[in-house]
Amino acid sequence: MTLIGVKIDRLFLRDLFILLVGVGLYILSIQLFVVPNAMASNGIAGFSVFIHFVFGINPALTFFAVNIPLFLLSWKLLEQRELLLTIPGALAMSGWMMIYEAIGITGFQMDSLITVGIIDGILSGIGAGLVVLSQGTFGGSILLARLFENKWKVQIDKTLFGIDIIVMLLAVVTYLALPNFFVTLLSCYIFSKVTRLIGRPSYRQQILQKVGLIKNESNCSCTTNECSCSN
Repeated sequence: MTLIGVKIDRLFLRDLFILLVGVGLYILSIQLFVVPNAMASNGIAGFSVFIHFVFGINPALTFFAVNIPLFLLSWKLLEQRELLLTIPGALAMSGWMMIYEAIGITGFQMDSLITVGIIDGILSGIGAGLVVLSQGTFGGSILLARLFENKWKVQIDKTLFGIDIIVMLLAVVTYLALPNFFVTLLSCYIFSKVTRLIGRPSYRQQILQKVGLIKNESNCSCTTNECSCSN
């Protein structure tokens, strides 16, 4: 079976499953840590919150409006398989929110904001990393980072953190308290690095080599998405 030229096989279904799990973890982190502890959201979602605070526009509308040109660009710059996985990824964002609300997951406050930032950065980074690993996106900053990576070879963590810095600066001059700003910035940095660590096997292998967990084989070759070594 094929859809828009993409073969729907076991590999595709596996990647779809990884994508949905990744989106679920990303939204879970927002529900558990970001919202109840008054931290700013990262990426395009955070920009939507800023627009809501300044102009009173529903964040969902802003997120949708920003994603329209990104999706139009992606038709030319992303592969068909990536596009096909992006659609359920974007829909899963709202789906997981409704699921968590239905089962009563509302999050909790913690005394240490730094702990909140570290946990959020790790958990949301794992989720986003799984999305990247699946070769899909859920729109927003992940989609923009994939476009920058495909077109200009900009490393995905640099794009994510660059977007987050802009969003955080907008937030801190309007509604975000300074302690929350610095903790959110820490969370965004961790998020960007964990996303790349999980989503990019080549980067993961480099890190494991640096810490001595695997040997540095001279006959290993790496691409953006994967590494392979011959014996």
